[in-house]
Amino acid sequence: MSKDISKFLKIKIQVHDNFNIGPGKIALMEAIISCGSISSAAKKMGMSYRKAWKLVNEINNASNTKIILTNTGGKGTGGTKVSPDGISFIKAFRNIEQKVFKESINQQEYIKKIFSKNK
Repeated sequence: MSKDISKFLKIKIQVHDNFNIGPGKIALMEAIISCGSISSAAKKMGMSYRKAWKLVNEINNASNTKIILTNTGGKGTGGTKVSPDGISFIKAFRNIEQKVFKESINQQEYIKKIFSKNK
């Protein structure tokens, strides 16, 4: 285990029985914020547009209000934004993730000792 604990530890939050939000959906929402569209966000992440739309629909269907707001149209009139609730959720997720990662790093020597091949 190393300082880059995110390669070994993934946080997922179960929102409903059959719906989780983890680093992939959060990264898509962050990419939408920075790119302003689903297609640009998907391209930035190396994801198909279809998969990105599927994830957007899953997120919106699981929430009480739309988290990802889409405007159809062409260049200059279309675009996608993440709602204030979505931005708050991203911040909460990243805060939880940071705390878990920090504690995991603090415990890494103990974890290494337990799972060491040298017994």
